Amino acid sequence: MIDKEMKIWRLLQVILYLSGILLLVLLFNDSLRFFPSLDDNFGRDAFWNILIFSAPFLFAVIPGVWRNICPLSTTSLMTRYFGVGKKIKQSKKQDELLFLISILLLYLIVPLRHVETSGFSVASGLVIIAIVAFIMGYFFQGKSGWCSRLCPVYPVERLYGSKPLITVTNAHCSSCENCTSPCPDSTVSDIHDVHHESRLSQFSNYILIGGFPGFVWGWFQVSDFSNRTEGWSHLGEVYAMPLLGLLVSIAVYWQLRQSFTKKDYSKISLVFAATAISCYYFYRIPAVLGFSGHTGVFGLDLSVYEHYQFMLQFVVTVFFFWWIVFRKKIISWEKRPKYKNC
Repeated sequence: MIDKEMKIWRLLQVILYLSGILLLVLLFNDSLRFFPSLDDNFGRDAFWNILIFSAPFLFAVIPGVWRNICPLSTTSLMTRYFGVGKKIKQSKKQDELLFLISILLLYLIVPLRHVETSGFSVASGLVIIAIVAFIMGYFFQGKSGWCSRLCPVYPVERLYGSKPLITVTNAHCSSCENCTSPCPDSTVSDIHDVHHESRLSQFSNYILIGGFPGFVWGWFQVSDFSNRTEGWSHLGEVYAMPLLGLLVSIAVYWQLRQSFTKKDYSKISLVFAATAISCYYFYRIPAVLGFSGHTGVFGLDLSVYEHYQFMLQFVVTVFFFWWIVFRKKIISWEKRPKYKNC
């Protein structure tokens, strides 16, 4: 019997899933014009300037809530709800390899935002990702295939989500099957403590923790190509600055680790995580709110308040450094359910 709390989670999952389908329709509408009365950028505004804009904040503050209601997570776990699937349990090395692939996918996919800006392209990409999530959920046990390994958003969740506001009930796992160890949902985040990991895991964490701040900075040094053909012919430019930033950032991270003792590694990593998310919002806030000559979400224009722009950017940066680096509260994203057959 489903208790009251779980009914609420199920309702939220349904609402988010239907919202995800609506978002796909709106994205396709930008190109196919199902609803001519809507602005042809409506779907893209909703996706890039609301969902994607709010995602890093959610990952840092309430990652467990997001993982409970993420539509792709629900898609991946559908076979579990219907009692079908192969339920293949992976080895530790396979887990680590999938995590590395998820980081590489993150670095591969994100720069393409500058090339493919049409709603049709974004929607098509999301459909492909949803199919991959479903397939991974069918073949692999629990969350081990997609949510806790191959999903290209998962590395960002781990990077930002080491100090969540609350620990919530796991709304997808009624019992723990020990599908992956350690479980990222119910174990306190260990991504910032890389010297205890295998070499493969250390390499993954190095390129994620050390490289992500520079990658984010480099991404914002590239302009969008409004013409698709022109964009695809400039892939070198699209990837050059993010990858250059990534390499410089890794070099700085490596040098800091050489300059401090192992007990400081975690703090260094937290600083890099805070730097990455602060850099993202430093650049995105003006664009989303309509500062500095930008057209904000759904045509929002706050240029009359231009003198508050830097103050807002400064406050957001201070907030994330306090939240990620200086707060002492370190808890898990979700509560671990009882082990299966216990």
